Amino acid sequence: MSATRLLVLGVVRMSGRAHGYRVGRELMDWGASEWANVKWGSIYHALRKLTAEGRLREVTAEGDDVVERVSYEITEDGEAELHRLLRTALSHAGDDHGLLCAGITLMTSLPRAEVIDLLRSRIAELERSGAEALKTARLSTEEWDKPEHVRPLFRLWELYVGAAVEWTRGLIRELEEGRYTMADDSPRAFGQPPAESPRG
Repeated sequence: MSATRLLVLGVVRMSGRAHGYRVGRELMDWGASEWANVKWGSIYHALRKLTAEGRLREVTAEGDDVVERVSYEITEDGEAELHRLLRTALSHAGDDHGLLCAGITLMTSLPRAEVIDLLRSRIAELERSGAEALKTARLSTEEWDKPEHVRPLFRLWELYVGAAVEWTRGLIRELEEGRYTMADDSPRAFGQPPAESPRG
C-alpha cells in the first residue's frame, strides 16, 4: 500500500481543492520526501490514478496563481478510500515506516477512541510477530534450518518489535491524556476539510 496515495488524498481533502503543485509543495513542506519517500512524479501519478478511479475529480480553478490549472477535489469514494488507508496505516505492524508515518500525520482526522483502538491492534500484531521472531531466534543449533549468520536478523527483529511496541504505547498514553486535537474535539483538527467552500 502506498503512503503517497494516502497523503495525496489527505492533502486534497484538507485543502478542499488543490492543484498538483500545491499538493506536492505541502507534502515537501511536511518532509514527506524523507520519511515516506514521496517524490514529485509519484504525487502526479497518484493524482491521475485517483482521478481515474473516481476518488478525486478534476476542476478548473480560475485565477489560480494567475494561470488556470487543473485542480482536484475529493469525492465520496475518495473519502472512503482515505479512511480505509488511514485505518490500515495506523494498525499496520510491518516494516513500511512511510505508511506508518503517513498514518500518524493524518491520525487527527479520526476520532480519538478509534485511533487508540487502531494503535492497540498494531501492538497486538507487533507482539505476535515478535513472539514468532523470538521463538525462531531461540531454536537450538540442531533445529535451526537457516544459515547460522541469519540468526542475528531475528534478534534484530525482536529488538525492533520491542521498541515499536514501547513507542506505540507511549502514543496511546498521550492520546488518552487528551494530547492532540482530534476530529471529535474540533472540526478544525489537522486533516479535516475546510469549514468554508474550497478555494483553488
